[in-house]
Amino acid sequence: MTGAVAAALAATPVIGIIRLPDATGAVEAAEALWRGGVHAVEVTLTTEGAADAIRALRDRERGSGVVGAGSVRTAADARHAIAAGARFLVTPTFQPAVLDTARAEGVPVMCGGLTPTELDSAAQAGADYLKLFPASSVGPGYVRELLAPMPDLKIIPTGGVRADHVAAWASAGACAVAAGSALVSAHLVAEGDWVELTARAERFARAWPR
Repeated sequence: MTGAVAAALAATPVIGIIRLPDATGAVEAAEALWRGGVHAVEVTLTTEGAADAIRALRDRERGSGVVGAGSVRTAADARHAIAAGARFLVTPTFQPAVLDTARAEGVPVMCGGLTPTELDSAAQAGADYLKLFPASSVGPGYVRELLAPMPDLKIIPTGGVRADHVAAWASAGACAVAAGSALVSAHLVAEGDWVELTARAERFARAWPR
C-alpha cells in the first residue's frame, strides 16, 4: 500500500481532508477532488459514517486516487479504518500503538507532531510521513529550520493551509501539504457543488511548484 500512496503524492503533493458532520456527500466530494488532480484523500474518523465512506471510495478508486483515514488516535481506530479499506492512516499526535497496528498490516502512517522531538520520535518509530500540526502556528520557516539538522524528515504541513501557501511550504522543504476547509468546505458539500470542489482541487494542484 505504501507504493500507492507514494505514487499519489508524487503525482500531486496535496492531501484533501474531508471532515464533515456526517458522511453524506463524502464520496462525491472525494471523487470531485480526484477529478481535480488531488489524488490522496482522507476521510476523518470524526465524520459520522466515515468507515462506510472509506469502504465505498476504496471500491471506486481509479488511476492514482487513494483513500485514507484521518483523526486516527488508537489501535482500535487503526484496525477499524484498515478493515474499511483505508490505504493510509493520519494521526493528529504521535501514537506508537497506531504505528504498530498499521505496520503489522503494511499500511503507511502520516503521524502528527509539532515539536522537533515529537516529529523525530515519530520518524524513528517508523512513521512513513510526518504531519506537522497545527502548521498555521509555525509557518514555512519552521520546516526549513527542522530540516537543517534532520533533512530526512518527510514533513506534511497540515492545519490552516490554503492554496496561496502551497509554494512557500514546498520551497521550505515540505514533501506535501494537507488541506481541510480551504479545500473541502462543509458548505460546498451540503450544496453539492462538486464543480467548485474540483476547481479548488485544481488550484491546489497547480500551486505546487514543478
